[in-house]
Amino acid sequence: MYGSNPFVAQAGWNAGNSQSTWDTSVPPPSIFGALPYPCVSSALPGAITLKFTSLSPTILNCKVIGPRNETYFRVVTDSGHTVLKDAQGSNIALLEWRDNPTVEARGLVAKQPMGQWLRLSMDRSHRFMAHNGVGYSWSPHDRFLQLSIPGSYDVLARVSKAYDVVILELTPHAIQLGLLELGVLATILLQCGKSID
Repeated sequence: MYGSNPFVAQAGWNAGNSQSTWDTSVPPPSIFGALPYPCVSSALPGAITLKFTSLSPTILNCKVIGPRNETYFRVVTDSGHTVLKDAQGSNIALLEWRDNPTVEARGLVAKQPMGQWLRLSMDRSHRFMAHNGVGYSWSPHDRFLQLSIPGSYDVLARVSKAYDVVILELTPHAIQLGLLELGVLATILLQCGKSID
């Protein structure tokens, strides 16, 4: 009988369906019998975690909280403009939401179309950005958007989303490359729900 095996039930096997399927939200049974299923930590080693919280109602109005629960940035949108501010209230970046939306970040990104700064690949599977002559790629992987240098397997940063929070993890290498503010800015654009092309 299908329901009598506790491991089959735990694994989420749907035997009542003629096209039986696995429920991937439930971990598979342990191959070691009664031993618990090993949990693998999904944290990036040494990563700094920034949480976009108090979404009102989206990431275009929020606080960015970092280590020790300190506010690192604020995102404020008013009348067609979004401003990224640092903890002291200084403007870091400006997003203009017109017919051709633009992005600009003081000392980091010259004013240009958003779709040019975060350029969509030909196959529409990822977006490119550049900083200090280095090209980077944002691409989906599992439940994350991951930042890496094309051709490298090293993940520099990644973005995930829950119901009321967006999380950006930046590795120490990403910080050394000067990607803190740019990672925050890209996260805003990638998670804002607006067309940036």
